[in-house]
Amino acid sequence: MAFVLSPLLIMGAIHAWSEQQFSEKLRFHEIQQTAQDHFRQTDAMLMRARIALQMITTADREWTCPQIGQRFSALELPLRNTLRFDAEGLLTCSEIGEGLVGMPMPQLEWNDRLRRGVEAIEVSGQRGMALGDPSIYLLRRQHDEAGVFTGSIAMSLSLEDIVARISRSQSSGVTVSLVVPGGQVVGSNIVAGVPMEWISEGAALDRKTYRLSPDQGPPLDVVLLPLSAEGLWLMVGSPAPPQRVEVILAFLVPILAYLAALLAASWIADAMVLRWLERIRLRILDMRSSAKYALLAPELSRAPREVQQVAEAFDDLTSRVSTHESDLQSALLQMKLAFREVHHRVKNNLQVMLSMLKLQGRGEALPETQSALKVAAHRVAMMAAVHHTLLNEGNLDSVEALDLFNAISNQVDEQQGWVDGGRHLIPDVTPGPLPADMAVPLGMFVLEAVGLLCPEAGSDENTDIVLHFDRQSEGACCLTLTCKGGDEESDAAMDRDTSLFLSAFARQIGGSVSVGPHEDGLIAIELEFHVDAQDQTSSLLQPK
Repeated sequence: MAFVLSPLLIMGAIHAWSEQQFSEKLRFHEIQQTAQDHFRQTDAMLMRARIALQMITTADREWTCPQIGQRFSALELPLRNTLRFDAEGLLTCSEIGEGLVGMPMPQLEWNDRLRRGVEAIEVSGQRGMALGDPSIYLLRRQHDEAGVFTGSIAMSLSLEDIVARISRSQSSGVTVSLVVPGGQVVGSNIVAGVPMEWISEGAALDRKTYRLSPDQGPPLDVVLLPLSAEGLWLMVGSPAPPQRVEVILAFLVPILAYLAALLAASWIADAMVLRWLERIRLRILDMRSSAKYALLAPELSRAPREVQQVAEAFDDLTSRVSTHESDLQSALLQMKLAFREVHHRVKNNLQVMLSMLKLQGRGEALPETQSALKVAAHRVAMMAAVHHTLLNEGNLDSVEALDLFNAISNQVDEQQGWVDGGRHLIPDVTPGPLPADMAVPLGMFVLEAVGLLCPEAGSDENTDIVLHFDRQSEGACCLTLTCKGGDEESDAAMDRDTSLFLSAFARQIGGSVSVGPHEDGLIAIELEFHVDAQDQTSSLLQPK
């Protein structure tokens, strides 16, 4: 039944909508015709004021403000005040309120615009300097024969007087007022303001009436017309007529029939299907908060056969998913344990190699051999420290950058004998995940770079080395080590060594290395490489 009545509902809605649109357009044109006379009268007053002010400015003979006001009196303008301002924007004379002389104009920004060459400025809704009533300020620029800005002449027109003049010829029941920037209404005792979207830049193109509901009196249909003054709108309103009965009935009758059919269909659907589906939903909610799943099919034994089949399929699928999830969790736990055991054994083997290198170094007589074994021991110790960090990480394929570089820095301080004082390797690291297969190359790179930056002789022992790691956009990473530079000979030797030792580690992680002078006499080794954003996302999503 609801489906059969749907075309009737759609046709009624289309008819009601078309009737409403036609009524709104007709109402707009009715009120706009009433507003056109007021609109032309207001624009004519503003145009006379602009022409008069332009003529006074052109024929300026240093008239006083009362003399200028006397010239304007013949034009029958709603003039509130006549003012003159000097080049600094200070009031030099005023027809009303001589005590205001020396005060700045309401907005010094006007004077700045006139100084820059703007010939005329109009501002709507500004409060008058003498009486404080809402006015329109019209300002004209003045300059001497050389074109130098000397000040301005201004007049203020009372908005309330404008509304009073254009309202003399209005018909009964019609409300005429002005709207200033900000939405405030001037000249109406029943409407205080309108929404800002009604006086936006594109509102004049809408050509429609707006419905106002004042605190007192019936609702009003209003039309807003933009005047030639910037930001000033003419608002004409008329009491809203009652809604047309045929429009209401055209939409109400099919809605009532549709609702009746929909109610009958809803009752049938609830009795046959919905209440059983609600039971399934409640059981699923209970299953989320319970560790043990109870079968759903026995509770729906009295439901229709189709619903029982859904419950049986749900029970079977849930059992399979639970078994598969348990197997996956067990396999994941075993894989984590296997990875931790691998890292643990690698670390132990590296510790054994480190002990052997140290024992062999103690038994060697040649200093060159001892130095080579010491360097090898330092490299093995760095790899052991990196694997120890990987052992303590929760993820299998990633390592936290802050933990990794802290471990590398501590290992370098220990190997260089910087733990008890003197210089240090200071990490400045942006946190975030890094692929685990980059951990060992990064550790070896830092170790070799520190050895090249700070040899045993020729460097200031009190200057720290700064390790800066920054993660940039789209997976780009930058690792920089800075230290006080040595003499030119040692820096040149370091450049040669860098090309031999550090380039291999940079190629291993797909990066590039550069060595160069830094600011304040520092030397810097910089490694740039890229981390795939997909690898970072997968490491973040991996369960802890």
